[in-house]
Amino acid sequence: MIEGGVTAPLGFKANGAACGIKRSKKRDLSLIVSERRCDAAGVFTTNKVQAPCVIINKERLKDQKAQAIIANSGNANCMTGKSGFKNSELMARTAARSLKIKADDVLTASTGVIGKPLPIKKIMAALPALVKGLSRKGHEPAAHGILTTDRVIKETAAEFHVAGKKVRIGAMAKGAGMIHPQMELPPLKHATMLCFITTDAVIASTALRDALKQAVDKTFNLMTIDGDMSTNDMALILASGLAQNKRIVEKTKEFRAFCGVLEALCLALAKEMVKDAEGATKFVEILVRRAETREDARRVARTVAGSNLVKCALFGSDPNWGRIAAAVGYAPARVDPWKLHLYLGKELVLRNGGRVKKKAVILNRIFAHKNIKITVDLGLGRYGATAYTCDLSTNYVRINSAYRT
Repeated sequence: MIEGGVTAPLGFKANGAACGIKRSKKRDLSLIVSERRCDAAGVFTTNKVQAPCVIINKERLKDQKAQAIIANSGNANCMTGKSGFKNSELMARTAARSLKIKADDVLTASTGVIGKPLPIKKIMAALPALVKGLSRKGHEPAAHGILTTDRVIKETAAEFHVAGKKVRIGAMAKGAGMIHPQMELPPLKHATMLCFITTDAVIASTALRDALKQAVDKTFNLMTIDGDMSTNDMALILASGLAQNKRIVEKTKEFRAFCGVLEALCLALAKEMVKDAEGATKFVEILVRRAETREDARRVARTVAGSNLVKCALFGSDPNWGRIAAAVGYAPARVDPWKLHLYLGKELVLRNGGRVKKKAVILNRIFAHKNIKITVDLGLGRYGATAYTCDLSTNYVRINSAYRT
């Protein structure tokens, strides 16, 4: 693990600034740029209502190339009619003009309130200074510029070797509410959560896409904060190729190494998002074991993690494991209650369809912790998955009852 976030890999600069979208005057505009055109890939929300940035980025990534990402916070630029598309394209075009690159090589992202027109003139006015301030040290201002209700920035980076060459991956993300991502690759025959990833690896475009999909499926797609899927979710990756390593292709040890590091970074960011969730007081892991299929394991883990009743019990430190069993039962997966085992921490509370007697003080103590593990053993197969969630607090209700005002 190394410092530097998205600018740790060779060839990348970043910056963040306040252009006036947020009433708080905090940073609300971020830019990440590569010195050369990159291989690129992205995964996007499966919500049927999608922001223009999602739709436009899918189109621009058909050639699997990009060079810059510009993102604003404080305004989702979603459900704003045709002007939303015009403004997203104008945002990219203005950035491209300042950077002296092709507009089609600029990807855009927006996060914030849905239904409000994007103040594009403020963004355009701020872009020259934003570009002028680009630097290798700009990763932190850029990470600040994409935050909404987040309390802290989320960035990470790592270094590893491919055939003797040093390769780096860096990433930054945001997300504290409206987090229940289910992202997928756009069909090439194959708040909001935002994640921007950079690497200097030389990697085949198909391998880059597959690595991103695998990492997202195992990390971001297995976390939930409040069960609400955003219209703007996306994870984008740019590969500059400046590490000059042996080209990474699929089904090789180099590809497995790249995937391992990328997944580790995405998992670290996913956990940070859950810990920084709106109103959250607890971080919870839902471990599912011995499912009949890998998809069944994922579905059960995600269903339990998304149960409002389970999340309320977690907030109240009430070890009501019956709510967990009920959530397992309505998951779209094969479940046999007579083979089901449930653990709160290390304590077995349900075995083969019947409760295991435990002193209340023991279970109360487990749910009073800030970090909690719940294990669901389906007893049906050999597949497992882990989902990440938090409790649902009264402070979450307070934050979201007045989000626009």
